[in-house]
Amino acid sequence: MKNLYDKHIQVTEEIKKRIGTMKVVLPASYGKLYSHIAQHYALELHPEELLTSEMLDEKMVHHIVTLSNCADNALEAMETQDIAKLQEVIKETQKLKIDMAELTKIIYEDSLTKSYNRKWLEDTFLNNDKLLMRQRGVIAIIDLNKFKIINDNYGHIVGDKVLMHVAKRLQETGGKVVRYGGDEFIVVFDTDENIVDVNTTIELIIDDCENKSFMVEGESFKISFSYGIAEFEVGSEFHLVLNAADKAMYRYKNIKG
Repeated sequence: MKNLYDKHIQVTEEIKKRIGTMKVVLPASYGKLYSHIAQHYALELHPEELLTSEMLDEKMVHHIVTLSNCADNALEAMETQDIAKLQEVIKETQKLKIDMAELTKIIYEDSLTKSYNRKWLEDTFLNNDKLLMRQRGVIAIIDLNKFKIINDNYGHIVGDKVLMHVAKRLQETGGKVVRYGGDEFIVVFDTDENIVDVNTTIELIIDDCENKSFMVEGESFKISFSYGIAEFEVGSEFHLVLNAADKAMYRYKNIKG
């Protein structure tokens, strides 16, 4: 039986097929389609698992309206030199800034591991076509080996805790941690890091994680990883960067056995 994550993947792939011919896909339409297909796969969606499109749309519309009103009020306050009104605009703008930060967190954060998600990676490091890198740096792909066995033997709650632990440890590298797939993470390092230093840092974290024993009802188990690292330049093709890191990871798997 497929686990919860696999079912979400099924739903997402089905949505891709259905929206392929649509010229415009609004968040509300996507959310309704997601819920409809999820029912077909007997997938019950819980509030903490999926931010509803209606919530997201409502927040966005509220912020757009508030921002527009703030701009109008600010212009009027400056024209009339109404200091009291300008102070109110400043307060409203500060509140809006906090709300927008919370919304950004919802959009870009992986809810389980509190690391970044794929959208953040695409919006931050890729150009508008999602094809080329905007800057230079080093990328590392880390794959948790045989994670399905952990889920099958100890349950998804234990599996989730393992992922949370791994994400937290990877954040200690100083790079930007992205949950790229179910048990696959990407760590992006900026231009100040070189590939040799990144390799040493990742190796130390992985070794430490692999030496840790996880206890479940008196039974212990350990985890293992494979990883690959690649450098990228401004204008590098994203899929080629990932392919280079993937190849390095599979070479590591073959060497490690």
